[in-house]
Amino acid sequence: MHPISKAAALLNTSEFKIFIEAYLAWFGDRPDDTEIGDLFSQFMMFGKLPDWADHFARSVLDDLEANRQVTLNSFSILNLSPRVGKRPEISFSIVKR
Repeated sequence: MHPISKAAALLNTSEFKIFIEAYLAWFGDRPDDTEIGDLFSQFMMFGKLPDWADHFARSVLDDLEANRQVTLNSFSILNLSPRVGKRPEISFSIVKR
């Protein structure tokens, strides 16, 4: 089971919501709907998980394993100012476990 699937199950939320929160935590901005949809589709069809999503999911799992109280808001950045300039390129890699 992918870490993102396990984190979603433990937090009683969807994998897609975990993707969105991971993007927010990593890039500091809400993702573009098309971009996140494409990345999520790659994950669902081929198991391709972006590094930033894998890192976020593993952070959630580590905190849960350490018996810390965890909600999705634990990792969110609140009161964001709008992003100015070009968004960074997103990449992913396949990790075999």
